[in-house]
Amino acid sequence: MIDYIALGLTHALIMLALLRVLVRPDLDCEDPLADEPETVPAPPPSSRDKRRARRTGKRGGDA
Repeated sequence: MIDYIALGLTHALIMLALLRVLVRPDLDCEDPLADEPETVPAPPPSSRDKRRARRTGKRGGDA
C-alpha cells in the first residue's frame, strides 16, 4: 500500500510540474531578433561619395 502511494505521489508531482511548464505563456513566445541578425541600413552616400563614384565611372575602370 505504501509503495502505491509513493509511486502515485511522485508521478502526480511530475505531472504537475510538467503541466505548469507547458502552460506558461512565455513558452510559445519567440524573440524575432534572436533568429535573424540585425541589419542596419547603410547611410545614404554623401555628395562627396557621389562625385567620386561619377569620376571613377568615367575612367573606364581597371578591367
